[in-house]
Amino acid sequence: MMEVHGGNVMEVARELGVAPNEILDFSSNLNPFGPPPAVEELLTALGGRSELWSVHPPVFPWDLRKALARHLGLGEDWVLPVPGSAWAIYEVVKVFRPKEVALPQPTFADYARAARAVGAELEELILLEERAFRLCLGEIAWKVDDETDLLFLCNPNNPTGYYTPEDELEALVRWCRDKDCLVVVDEAFLPFTERKGMVPAVTQYPNLLVLGSFTKIYRLPGIRLGYVVAPPSLIEKLLAGMPPWSFGPLVQEVGLACLKEKDFVEESRAYCRKDMAFLFEGLRKLGLRVFPSTVHYFLFKAPPDLGDKLLERRILVRDCSTIPGLGPGFYRVAPRRREESERLLDVVGQLVG
Repeated sequence: MMEVHGGNVMEVARELGVAPNEILDFSSNLNPFGPPPAVEELLTALGGRSELWSVHPPVFPWDLRKALARHLGLGEDWVLPVPGSAWAIYEVVKVFRPKEVALPQPTFADYARAARAVGAELEELILLEERAFRLCLGEIAWKVDDETDLLFLCNPNNPTGYYTPEDELEALVRWCRDKDCLVVVDEAFLPFTERKGMVPAVTQYPNLLVLGSFTKIYRLPGIRLGYVVAPPSLIEKLLAGMPPWSFGPLVQEVGLACLKEKDFVEESRAYCRKDMAFLFEGLRKLGLRVFPSTVHYFLFKAPPDLGDKLLERRILVRDCSTIPGLGPGFYRVAPRRREESERLLDVVGQLVG
């Protein structure tokens, strides 16, 4: 059974019998200001180039790998482009075959799903609501024992938005290293923060893999592109199982264009921070419990039927009731344009007032 994710606006529109553009989608945590204009122009231009579809692409995206390595400040053998960071999650467990996987909850559903797909036993740490779902270093380390082969961490976490500081994560990576346990840190949402993340630490730890994504910050969910940063010995094992022609030329061209968009990332970060604060404060003033976040999306708690009532008004929020550690009444939202966020606040005010 496939997990439910945010951003399922096409399926919801079909169920309601309306056009997708008739639904205000606050369930998706994509950048509301993307894709970058230059990338949109490139996609339009590339659409008319038949050679992109009628000839074989390179067996491996060497140019993209070189550009990614330069962007991250690492040697090329430390970086592996992948067809989406979700692909990397499943490939990591397929290649390294952990027998026991640890992870905190609530978090991104596909870590557990990928672990189960290879028959791994799950050790889950339920984060506490009264601590605003903050990761406690000592508690997660307690879950990692001599039987644990792999630890998944999402940082910033999805759906909570909490960011675990780098020094705490490094202490945890060292603990796991001594237990012969791999640590996978998913940084799909890191570009929405000003934090440095764990990529600089990869060269110091033989058990650390960091995942990155183009999907969220560049708003390109239909262009499946991500990357893994890890020691060359681990990259080689992942690369050995990657089929040839895993990347079409369109994906490679778009990836190269995105890496040039530094100003776009910084501007998006600033706009998202401002618009998130507006929506966060608006829901708080309505008397709802909102949970602090370091990124543009955040959790809030409301009556369990709020999601259905919003959907009747063609407004979609992410229902988190099925996520371990949460339950009925938990929702995740990310801001849209200001006037659209005002519409959400107005409707929620009518429903909970």
